[in-house]
Amino acid sequence: MVSCKRVLCQICIVPAVVIFFAGQAFCFSASLPTKKVSWHIQARQVSYEDTRKLYIAENDVVITGGKTRLEADYVEFSDVTKDAFAKGNVLLISGNDTITCKSMNINLASETGTIHQGTIFIQDNNYYISGDKLQKTGEFTYDAEKGSITTCEGDTPDWKITGKDIEVTVDGYGHASHAVLWAKKMPTLYAPYFIFPAKTERQTGLLIPIAGYSDEMGFEYQQPLFLALSDSTDATLYPYYMSDRGIMLSGEYRYVLSPDSKGMIMMSHLNDRTEGDDAEENEDYNISSTPDRTNHDRYWFRMKHDQELWYGFNAKLDIDYVSDMDYLRTFGDGYAGFNSTDHAFEKMFGRDLDSATDYTRENSLLISKNWFSYGLNIEALWYDNIQARQLDIEDTTLQTLPSVEFFAARQKVAENFGLYYKMDSEFKSFYRQDTTDTKITGRRADIHPIFYYPIKFGKAFFIEPYAGVRGTLWDTDDFTDSNGDDSDTRTRGLYEMGLDLSTTLSRVFTLNTDFAEKIEHKVVPRLEYDYIPFVDQEDLPDFDSIDGISEKNIITWSLTNTFTSRKTITDGNGDESRIYKELFWFKLSQGYDIRYEQDDGDDAADDPWQDLTLKYELNPMQYLTSNGTIALDPNTGHFTKIQVGGTVSDNRGDSVNLSYRYSTKYSHTWNTTIRTNLVPDILQAYYSVETDLEDKKTVQTGAGISINQPCWGLNLAFKDESADKSFAFMVILKGIGEFGTQ
Repeated sequence: MVSCKRVLCQICIVPAVVIFFAGQAFCFSASLPTKKVSWHIQARQVSYEDTRKLYIAENDVVITGGKTRLEADYVEFSDVTKDAFAKGNVLLISGNDTITCKSMNINLASETGTIHQGTIFIQDNNYYISGDKLQKTGEFTYDAEKGSITTCEGDTPDWKITGKDIEVTVDGYGHASHAVLWAKKMPTLYAPYFIFPAKTERQTGLLIPIAGYSDEMGFEYQQPLFLALSDSTDATLYPYYMSDRGIMLSGEYRYVLSPDSKGMIMMSHLNDRTEGDDAEENEDYNISSTPDRTNHDRYWFRMKHDQELWYGFNAKLDIDYVSDMDYLRTFGDGYAGFNSTDHAFEKMFGRDLDSATDYTRENSLLISKNWFSYGLNIEALWYDNIQARQLDIEDTTLQTLPSVEFFAARQKVAENFGLYYKMDSEFKSFYRQDTTDTKITGRRADIHPIFYYPIKFGKAFFIEPYAGVRGTLWDTDDFTDSNGDDSDTRTRGLYEMGLDLSTTLSRVFTLNTDFAEKIEHKVVPRLEYDYIPFVDQEDLPDFDSIDGISEKNIITWSLTNTFTSRKTITDGNGDESRIYKELFWFKLSQGYDIRYEQDDGDDAADDPWQDLTLKYELNPMQYLTSNGTIALDPNTGHFTKIQVGGTVSDNRGDSVNLSYRYSTKYSHTWNTTIRTNLVPDILQAYYSVETDLEDKKTVQTGAGISINQPCWGLNLAFKDESADKSFAFMVILKGIGEFGTQ
């Protein structure tokens, strides 16, 4: 037997070779079946037992090799099998994972073994797996016969899941049989079998379920299944159980063909046990009453696709087809509901869906190409009229099949000539499934160029006159005007002209304060004139707004004020940078319609002055923001529109948001939302109330509380609407997932 007793002894192990020199070791690599590793032993006392081919190290033992490090008070290590037995303050670091225990038997080459009275820490998901007997069954797999798992630190974690048999595979799943969820030392929930994701990468598996109860659905449970089909495709299945309605089956398929070619397809189907369920909700949305829904077969197909074509062309396809008028409002929440679908489309494509209360759903195919100053769009638009289809009545919805648009952005006519122009042109073919005397089909061509000649007088004034012409040609089917003319071809020509006169005044104020060094006040008074002559259009077909161009003879004045601050910031390296911030912006404007002339003695004549309108944005400091639009009718002295809102907050995250909405035709509401950090970064709460000031009733109230801890969280929310009351909760076990209701 060879022994070495020194203050510090370092040994490099290779088969049958050990070399000592002044307490240091010369190392030779050993070839292993899977990889080459040089194993080093460092301890206060090391001996070698030739019979068992074991190195025995005691006191401050450290064995290192590759990304593995083993520390203990006592270690027996075989340089042949790479088996190690360690006891006393054992610490094993394997990659990003750490094991602490009283003793262990482990093979350092295969990283498998048994841990006694220990804890395994998996850094990727912040897991702590503890138990009397743990198994490391592979490089990234762990097993505990009777153990617990948590993402909380400490001997008594805030939560843990105990089980008879716990298995965890990093980038896979965790399983636990006879699982019990503990809050501190109190058992709160039992499950005969529990599965949770332990993934750090995109993989096939179950997603977090949603459960709850509502008056409309009864008991609800949604359990999505994610399928990672390939690197560029995936699918998700959304089975949705409702005790009062049945089982809705939904599916989603996503694919990416190239950076500019991608798509998402979703389908939902339900054999609904109920009928006519949203009459009260229609009243809340101010929707005219609809007939009771009688269909049980309910579905919704939606998709969006972007495709890169040849020669710089691109295509965009949107499809939105739903079974009935109530579907999108009834099933607004949930994984496959309207809200989450709308958000997913907006996030992936930058295009959202029509409103959930819109009875005509837009379906379109757009092929486009853009040059530096020109663009071409070829589009087919189909509006699905759900009401006409559901009630089996005449469908006179106007369809555009197809539409061709060619446009030129504003640009110079010639390089050394000060004249600019822009142009819009189109050809559209209009189609209706059912026609009437006034709702017809046909085709229309339209071209609309405008020319501008900007002139600058000195340094102060800017004037820009413009003039444009418009030519339109119609070819209609079965159209007879009010004079009895049934000609298929109609034409219209008109012109427009105008003038834009403005100047810019500015002054810089020096403050040299912590708030700002300088503030610039910029004032832009502007006078605009727009003129379109009257053209008799009674004998023209009426497809859209282009078919009826209203005459215009309006002078509009406006006054825009902008306050911008400048502040110099110096970083740690002494480099300076200037920060500019728009503190306050507002625009006051009003139009004067020259067409209206006040006749003597005619009290009923229209007043030429249009609404006096104020638009503003206020952002003077980090914790105060506000914006709004206010319109006043000068003829009556009454407001026609008020939309203002603002938020006051502090550096703790507390905030109060107030908004007021008034319109002479639509609404008169007040909304208040209060959010507070009861304990900063730990306990937050909110309360919101929306009041209909016209009917003097509360439209909606909501309240919620959120608890955020390092390893868990809890969200509770309550919403009370006139047609429904709902309660939602979400328990978040960080590293494991979350469960509750949306």
